[in-house]
Amino acid sequence: MLYLLNAFASVFLLVMVGAPFTSQAASRYQHPEKELLSGKVIASGGSGQAIAYASIGILDEAVGTVSDEAGRFSLSVTAAQRTKKLRISAIGYEAQELNIEELLVSQTAQNALTITLTPAPVQLAEVKVGNRKWKNKTVGGHAGPITIFHHNFGVFQRPIEENLGRELGILINNGPKPSFLNKLNFCLTSNKYDQVKLRVKIYTFKDGKPAQNITPTNILYTVKNQKKGWLQVDLEPYGMYVDQDFAIALEWIDCAPRTQNNSLTIAASMPGFHTSFYKDASQAKWDKWSAVGMGMNVEVQQEN
Repeated sequence: MLYLLNAFASVFLLVMVGAPFTSQAASRYQHPEKELLSGKVIASGGSGQAIAYASIGILDEAVGTVSDEAGRFSLSVTAAQRTKKLRISAIGYEAQELNIEELLVSQTAQNALTITLTPAPVQLAEVKVGNRKWKNKTVGGHAGPITIFHHNFGVFQRPIEENLGRELGILINNGPKPSFLNKLNFCLTSNKYDQVKLRVKIYTFKDGKPAQNITPTNILYTVKNQKKGWLQVDLEPYGMYVDQDFAIALEWIDCAPRTQNNSLTIAASMPGFHTSFYKDASQAKWDKWSAVGMGMNVEVQQEN
C-alpha cells in the first residue's frame, strides 16, 4: 500500500489505504533516535562561494535533501545510518562521499559542517550539423489535467526538506538518431505552493534505468502562484544533443512556503505506453513504474 501511495495518488486510493499508510509513514519519518546533520556546501579555491541546490543524501537510500540558495542544508539521520556514507554532488563539481559517523563527530553546536566541492566542468560533445535535414517531433507522455491518477513529488509525512531532491521522469526512446532538445512540457495537476522551483535533468539510459547525468548546467524552472496545467521549459539555449535513448526528469529543489507539506503532483495515466521513473531522494536508486503514463514529453529536432 505504501508503494502505491508513493507512486501515484487518486481519490480512490487515498480513501481506501490512507489510514495504514499514515501509521507506516509516521514510524519511518518520525524516528525518535534521529540526529541532525547541518552545514553548508561551498566551492574550493579559497573563494568560499556557496553552491546552491547541491544534492545531499545517504548513498543509495531514500534519505536526502537539497541545499538552499546559500548552500545551507540540514538532514536527519538515524542511529542505524551512522555507519553509512553521505554523498554530496552538484553539476560542474566532483562529488564527495563522506562517512556520516565522522561528520556527526566533527560538527558542534557552534560549528556547523562545511563541505567543499572541487570544480569539474562538464565537457559538451561537439556536433557537426553539416547539410543534414531535421524534423520536429514530440516524444514522451501526454497525460493531461483531466485524470484521477497523479504522480506525487512529495512523500506524505516526510518533512519538506527531505522531499526536496525527489525526481520524476520518463524514458525517451530516441534511438541512435541525432536529436536536439528544444522544449520540455509537463502537466501539474495539483500545486498548493506560492512558488515551486524545479530542476531539469537529462540522463543516459543503462540496464533499464537512468544512469549518468549529462545535463551541462543547472536548468532551473520556477512555477509561481500555484499555477498548474501544461507548462513548458525552453531547452534550446542549452544546446543539448543526444544520439541514444535517454531519460528526462524533473527534480523538486525548493518551494515557498516551507511551513507544511502541500500537494504537488504531475498527471499520470493507467495504462501508460511508456516507462516512468522516480527517485525518492537526491542520492537514492531509481525505481520504475511500468505501463504507468506521465504528463511529460519533449519536443526535439531529429535528423530526418
